[in-house]
Amino acid sequence: MDFGAGHDAKEQVRQAVDIVDLVGGYLQLRRQGRNYVANCPWHDDSRPSLQINPDRQTFKCWVCDIGGDVFSFLMRMERLEFREALEMLAERAGIVLTSTGVPKTEPGSPGDKRTQLAALEWAAALFHRHLHESPHSATVLEYLNDRGINDAMRERFQIGFAAPDWEWMVRAARGTKFSPAVLERVGLAGVREGGGYYDRFRGRLIFPIRDVRSRPIAFGGRVLPQFAEERSAKYVNSPETPLYSKSDQLYALDMAREAVAERGNIVVMEGYTDVIMAHQHGVTNAVACCGTALGERHLKLLRRFTDQVVLVLDGDEAGQKRTSEVLELFVTNQVDLRILTLPEGLDPCDYLKANGREAWDALLLTARDALEHKLWLVERRVGPNPPTHIAAQAVEEILAVLAKVDVGTQGTSSAALVREQQVLGRMARRFHLRDEDLRERLKTLRRGSTRLTHTVGEEETEAPAENAIAMLSRWEREIFELVLSDGAMVVPIFNTIPLEAMESRPARWLFEQCHRLHIAHQPVTFERLMALASSERQQKLLIDLDESAGEKNESDHAQRLSDLVDHYRKQNEQHNRRTAIANLREGQLDPHAEEELLSKVFDNLKRRQSGSLSTDG
Repeated sequence: MDFGAGHDAKEQVRQAVDIVDLVGGYLQLRRQGRNYVANCPWHDDSRPSLQINPDRQTFKCWVCDIGGDVFSFLMRMERLEFREALEMLAERAGIVLTSTGVPKTEPGSPGDKRTQLAALEWAAALFHRHLHESPHSATVLEYLNDRGINDAMRERFQIGFAAPDWEWMVRAARGTKFSPAVLERVGLAGVREGGGYYDRFRGRLIFPIRDVRSRPIAFGGRVLPQFAEERSAKYVNSPETPLYSKSDQLYALDMAREAVAERGNIVVMEGYTDVIMAHQHGVTNAVACCGTALGERHLKLLRRFTDQVVLVLDGDEAGQKRTSEVLELFVTNQVDLRILTLPEGLDPCDYLKANGREAWDALLLTARDALEHKLWLVERRVGPNPPTHIAAQAVEEILAVLAKVDVGTQGTSSAALVREQQVLGRMARRFHLRDEDLRERLKTLRRGSTRLTHTVGEEETEAPAENAIAMLSRWEREIFELVLSDGAMVVPIFNTIPLEAMESRPARWLFEQCHRLHIAHQPVTFERLMALASSERQQKLLIDLDESAGEKNESDHAQRLSDLVDHYRKQNEQHNRRTAIANLREGQLDPHAEEELLSKVFDNLKRRQSGSLSTDG
């Protein structure tokens, strides 16, 4: 059975990268028996609780209750998506990745990813050099000085300048390996209608946009007044390319990630210069969107690094309007969103330059919780004594947002519940309503909303989920422990027990993977199942099962199998008997079928009394 090129590449990389070497590159390891231990980087670890198993090629922290393989370790350490981790580890192992059904690209061609990345790296260096070497350097540097951006920040953020020339970069690339077609593919050049190429960025201050691995993947360009044409946009960003999607990137995230981990939150601003000025003043957990509003995909990216976001808005009406557009997104996904509104007429760059870090930190303390901010916005809009119908509309608007927070899920924090009560109390006082009436209306709205089910084995959500192994029944757990302990048990288990017998979602997922290997005539082993696991939760389930299986290796496997099968048959017979009795009571059968079913029920009862079991249902 062909599992596809993606699976083959994943397994090839997994086998080529030793987890001890990988973890050892990040943490100090100490040998403990056959394993290694280290202080866990994900909690305040005074004694080593992170265990690395070289035989299984897995890691596990007993305190955090997390674990996985080389991919999940790198994803967690570097806050990467799986594809990014796969590419990094493949590069480490010297393995070239190819896509199924896609012709292999030639080095140097527009479709070659290495060439694309190299072209963007070259362009970033070219733009940066031109900032100092251009005939217009004095004018450009004067603009940066007026904005208060110092030399250190120019270098750190590799700020550049694009010449006010239609073909400056196209000409500069002629002496390199980067063809005009390559420049066009990565968004640096455009194609003329009559043929030929032109520079996409002209007469603009350039801000390289980097991925979380600090590789330039796009650029933002701010037009300078003296080079602006009548219809010039203030900001121009790179178009969507194979390497860049504005909805999946945040400016300066690669520089902010360490500070975000230390401080536990991330500050999202609106402009590139805002972020640069923030970092210049020590606010190094600041990032910005790349020419688009915060959306679902940004939220997924942010949650890889933190669950607390401070959204900084300019002190103008447009800034307030943008708040409502993103507020519900964060509230619904249970991200701790705080909104900081700046004094009217100021942006973060202006505020920091005028007031400094200390004043900024004090202002940050005034950031409102998202729900409180929503209430504040509505109160400000309706005024102190609104008419009854206006007040009713305002209450419904706020409750509609609250209703999208599912307080019944396991991932709901106590802080979220307290926050909800505070908002309801404030609404009651503000609009002269009873708390009980507001809570009842909120319950009604929630009952009408569609809720997201968080399950192990499904990737639609990354919300906290119950420990997967705890969701298995003792009988399900025993099945998989036996499978992992003894390959000879696989065939009799699959010949006797169907998928329908698995009651929990994790068990159904794992049973399907075991069956997938079985019908492909491949051994059902821990290593092969780990290769099929697509999430850290699935990997952790396998690690836990393999460890508990190892503790029972000395047991009688044949007897355990016999007990499992016996249990399944008894359960199946009880289920069939209850169904039959229910059908009889409800009178759903014709007389002939009813007589036949009664006879079958009595036969089964006699067999049970005599010690033999019916297996035909």
